[in-house]
Amino acid sequence: MTDIRRHLPLIISCLRRQLAQQSSVEASRTELGKLLPASYGINAGSLQSAQGERSAPFEIVIYDKTIPSPQAECEPAGLDIRRALAVIKLAQAADMDTLAHSIEAIASAKRLRPAIPIMPEQLKNPSRVLSKLLPLGIIIVQQLNDAKNYDQEGLILGLDALLKDQNALLRPDFLLVPGSQLSYQNPLFEQAPFSETTINIACEPALSRPRSCYVCKQRFTRRHFFYPYLCLPCADLNYRKRTIPLELTGRCALVTGARIRIGYATALRLLRAGAHVIATTRFPHDAARRYSSEPDFAEWQERLQIYGLDFRNLPVLEHFIAHLQATYSGLDILINNAAQTVRRPVQYYAALQAGEAMSLSTLPAEQQLLIRQSHIALPAPAFPRAEEAQRLFASSPLALAQADESAALAAPITGREVEPVPPHNGDQPNSWTLRLDEISLSEFLEVQVINVTAPFLLISRLRPLIRNSSFPERFVVNVSAIEGQFAHVKQGSHPHTNMAKASLNMLTHSAAADLATDHIYMNSVDPGWISLQTLDPESTVLPEGLPLDLVDAAARICDPIFTGIQSGKASSGQFYKDYQAASW
Repeated sequence: MTDIRRHLPLIISCLRRQLAQQSSVEASRTELGKLLPASYGINAGSLQSAQGERSAPFEIVIYDKTIPSPQAECEPAGLDIRRALAVIKLAQAADMDTLAHSIEAIASAKRLRPAIPIMPEQLKNPSRVLSKLLPLGIIIVQQLNDAKNYDQEGLILGLDALLKDQNALLRPDFLLVPGSQLSYQNPLFEQAPFSETTINIACEPALSRPRSCYVCKQRFTRRHFFYPYLCLPCADLNYRKRTIPLELTGRCALVTGARIRIGYATALRLLRAGAHVIATTRFPHDAARRYSSEPDFAEWQERLQIYGLDFRNLPVLEHFIAHLQATYSGLDILINNAAQTVRRPVQYYAALQAGEAMSLSTLPAEQQLLIRQSHIALPAPAFPRAEEAQRLFASSPLALAQADESAALAAPITGREVEPVPPHNGDQPNSWTLRLDEISLSEFLEVQVINVTAPFLLISRLRPLIRNSSFPERFVVNVSAIEGQFAHVKQGSHPHTNMAKASLNMLTHSAAADLATDHIYMNSVDPGWISLQTLDPESTVLPEGLPLDLVDAAARICDPIFTGIQSGKASSGQFYKDYQAASW
C-alpha cells in the first residue's frame, strides 16, 4: 500500500502555496497530480462503502491507483473507501458553524471504513494504528471570518471543543488556518495518544531550532498558542488547569501572604470559585486597595476578610489564631503561602508604610469593610522609622527583624508624598545571591520564623478548627519550591531559604499521615517558575522568558484541593511539581 504519510509534508506545502496564491480548486488538484507519485490518483466528490453508504463531498480526494476497485465506479462521487488515502475539505471561513460542518464531513468519510478493531493498548503505540485510520482527513480554512476582530484564543478554544465533541478516531488529522497562523495535527502523528487535556493546536511557523520543554524537558518545535516554553502536551494540560473546575461555595479558606503575586492570585482563584477567604498581609490597607480594584470585586467582596499581621511577631500570630478559633465554626482550607525570600531595607517600604498609617476612615467604604475586623481584633503592624531601625540594628542583630518586610515583596502605592527608594538592581547582591558566610543572623532567623514557625503554629493550633469543617475533605497546602528538595542540585546561594523550604517539606512529610486521620489532607506544592528573585519585584508584569505566570502558580497550589474534591480521593503527604507527585 502506498504510504501517504511520507508525502504529507509535500501535500500540505502544496495546499499552503495554492491557498496563498488564491488558486482555484482545479488548479490545486492539477498541482498535486504533478507533485505526487504516479500511483496516486486525484479526484473530487464523495466516498462510498461496499454497502453503498456515502460520505459528504470533498473538494480533493487522493486515492491509491494500485488498488483495484472491487466495484464499478461509474461516477467520481462514488470512489470506493478502500482506495481512499486522504480527503481534503476546503472550508470557506473560520467560524464555528463552518468548522463544525467540515469536521463532520471528515467524520462521514472515516465512518465508511471497514470495521477494523483498534484496541486501547494499540493507541499507546500509534505507529501501528495509523494505517487503520485511512483515509486521512485534512481541513484547510481559506479565510478568517472577521480578520479585524480576530480572537486567536477564542478560535482555538472553540475548535478544541468541536474536536473533543467528535469521536477520537473520526477527528481530522490535519487542520490548517493559514490566515491565523494556526494548525492542528492528530497527536498520533507525533507518537502521542489523544488525551482528555490535549488541544494540540500549534502556532506557526514552527521553531527553527528545537526548544526544551520546561516541564517534561523533551525537545519540541511546534509552538503552543499560550505557552512558548512548554511542548504541546504539557502546555495543553497546564492551560486546561487554568480554568476553575468546580465551586467551593460554603468553604472557608485561610491564605497567608495574600497581598500580591502568588498569594493574591491564589486568594482570587478561591474567591472566584465561591469560597470565603481570610487573607493575611503586613499591609492590609494596600491589600484592600488591590482587591477592590478587581473588575469582579462586587461579586465576592462580602466573602473576603483581610487581616494585618507580621508573622515575626509570634504573640500577635497566636492572638490571631485565638481570634479565628473564637470567630469561625470551622476552617476548610489552609494555604501557607507567606514566605520571606529576599530581604529589603526599611526605606524600600516607606510609601507603603505611609499608606498603612492613614486612618481607616480615610479609605473608601468598600475597603474599610474588608479590613474592619483586623482593626478590631489585632494591633496594627508596627513600622519603625528608618533611622530608628538603624539605631536598633546597631545594638542587636535581631532588632532589624521588627523593621523589615516579611512575606510579600511590596509595590509602592502611587500618589503618595513619600517617594519609594529606587528599585533593586539585578546586578547588586541580595538575599538570593548571598552565600553561607554572608547571611546575617537576623535575616536567617526571620526566614525560619516566617517560612517554618508560622506555618507550624497555624497548622497545629488550627487543627481543631479544621477538624470542625462540615465538609468531608479538608485541605492544607504548604507552598514550597524546588529549593527545598534534597533531590534538586544546589549551587551554594541562599542556603537559609533552602533550609526553610526543606523544613516546610519535612513538616508535610512528617505530619500528613497524622492529619489524614482527621480527613485533613496536607501536601506541599511547588508553584513553578514565575519570578526572577534577582530582578525588581515591584513590577506587576512578569519579565519575558518565564515559562509560567501567576494564574499557573495559583492553579498548581489549588490543584490538590480541586482534584481531591472532584475525584473523591484526596492525596496526602506529597510534594507536587507540575501537577505530579515528585521526590522530596
